[in-house]
Amino acid sequence: MALPIPSGRRTGAALALAAATVLIGSGPAGADPDTPPIPRGSQVFVHDVLGPQDPGFWNPDVRGTRVLTPLEPGVSVVCTSGFEPTPGCSTLDMRDWTSPQRPLVFLDVPVTGRPPLRVWMDILPRLDECALGQLTEHLFPR
Repeated sequence: MALPIPSGRRTGAALALAAATVLIGSGPAGADPDTPPIPRGSQVFVHDVLGPQDPGFWNPDVRGTRVLTPLEPGVSVVCTSGFEPTPGCSTLDMRDWTSPQRPLVFLDVPVTGRPPLRVWMDILPRLDECALGQLTEHLFPR
């Protein structure tokens, strides 16, 4: 028995549909579109900040940006992207857009058998804080 041969129009439409599917391709259902990479050296907000009150602060297995200086609510940490380890971080007060970024300095704490643990801190004293604040209060009483 001879096989039926479809008409030329149907065959052409089926081949065109198959070729379009192969050429265009199809992504997996529900896949998120690729996000463009962040340019190396740009400033990005860091959301994995660990403070000394966090249990994983000194644990090198816990990923995160360790900031030794306490952060007030509304203060964000911004770091340079694209480098390992991160070369620079600063704090940004999101409540007051006129305040400048305050640079943080780092200290690499040695860890046995692993790369050092980078800890960031704010060492620039503000005039109303800690010993410098007491000194200015003593020198310039209100």
